[in-house]
Amino acid sequence: MKKSALIFKALGDEVRLDIIKMLLGKELCVCDIMDAFDKSQPAISHHLKILKYAGLLEDRRDGKWIFYRINYDTIKEVQGVLGQVMQHENECVRCTPCSANRIIQGEGNPE
Repeated sequence: MKKSALIFKALGDEVRLDIIKMLLGKELCVCDIMDAFDKSQPAISHHLKILKYAGLLEDRRDGKWIFYRINYDTIKEVQGVLGQVMQHENECVRCTPCSANRIIQGEGNPE
């Protein structure tokens, strides 16, 4: 579960989500990713480092260039977590309140 939290945290930034969208079905070098943003090279490298550390990206070096691509194995893990959530989409179990201070709507006072 710790890894899932790390992945969702990495995806919790608009720039990082945009980077993931850019890489859908392709591999890009850092320079191409930088060109798409009004951010410094260190800022983009920081975002790429976070995505890579979370396992969302893989990289490869070709001479002086580093190319990034999506790690689809990690995306499948995210899909699995979300799939577990979606299994309960139409379920809502009404629970008894754990405190007499709570009132379930429509049931009046708990006395």
